[in-house]
Amino acid sequence: MSRVCFFKGMMRKLPTVLLAAGLLLVVYLSGQPRPPPHLGDRPILPRPGFLKALFKAQLGLVTDYFWILTINRVGSARSVSDYRDVYYYADLTTDLDPRFAKVYTFAGITIPIHMGREQYANVKESSTILRKGMANTPEDKRIHFQLAYNLMFFERRYQEAAVIIEELAREPGAPEWYSGLATRLYAQAGEFETSLGLAQTLRDSAEDEETRTYYERRVNEILQERLLQQLDEALQHHKARTGQLPGSLEALVSAGDLSELPGDPLGGKLFLGDDGRAYSTATRFRLGIIYNEKTSDGERLVPKPMDAKNHESPQP
Repeated sequence: MSRVCFFKGMMRKLPTVLLAAGLLLVVYLSGQPRPPPHLGDRPILPRPGFLKALFKAQLGLVTDYFWILTINRVGSARSVSDYRDVYYYADLTTDLDPRFAKVYTFAGITIPIHMGREQYANVKESSTILRKGMANTPEDKRIHFQLAYNLMFFERRYQEAAVIIEELAREPGAPEWYSGLATRLYAQAGEFETSLGLAQTLRDSAEDEETRTYYERRVNEILQERLLQQLDEALQHHKARTGQLPGSLEALVSAGDLSELPGDPLGGKLFLGDDGRAYSTATRFRLGIIYNEKTSDGERLVPKPMDAKNHESPQP
């Protein structure tokens, strides 16, 4: 009987205990944000299930608080691990509100850190939060494009990026250059048949002569890049066999690495570049992605695709 009374007494006190715990947590959370304690390489943060149960009626307020902490963590970040912490804050914030689209793009853009020589840290965390955003807010196409950007420039996974950009290109009101970028990425991935088929489809369905001419050139650029990559392979085969690169592309023929030097689909003259790759006088750049590593003072510089037709601004 006494045990039953004790149990009933504890049940009556339970709401008071929970309220006290909640008030203590509110006091803790209302203090000035400071670096959290870590367990291994990740910060110790509350479990989302616990926060949802304890602050069911104030969940929006708690979510906003952790969103502010996410921003604060960026402002105080000084190292790779500090920026990696941003992922965990953003992950918790979007667990509390999976539809909080801004968090995904903010964290996805902020987390990667340039280490120099085209090497980036925290790329996995950045792509993970962006994939989570695509799943929870599929209508926000900015998240899709940012993930494609990660795949293009950080991970070199060109085919996956091309699939995303091609899907975005089908959206109403999508920029026209999306389609051109998709063909470029497929070519970069070596998916020449896919790239060629997409470019030919865009050429044949063009509603004006200017667009048709653009994609006709893109078809020839893809054919040119396929040819140049074949020449690159012949150059590397020659180097592996002889220990050095030939003096010219013509030397590949005399050495037996090629039966003949093919013609350029764009009508240019093919030549051997200083970097040991094949090029054409018909285009300033090959059909690929050009990377700018960093500024002179070490700051991160956003890499941009560049097109031979316009050397000063990003083009597909």
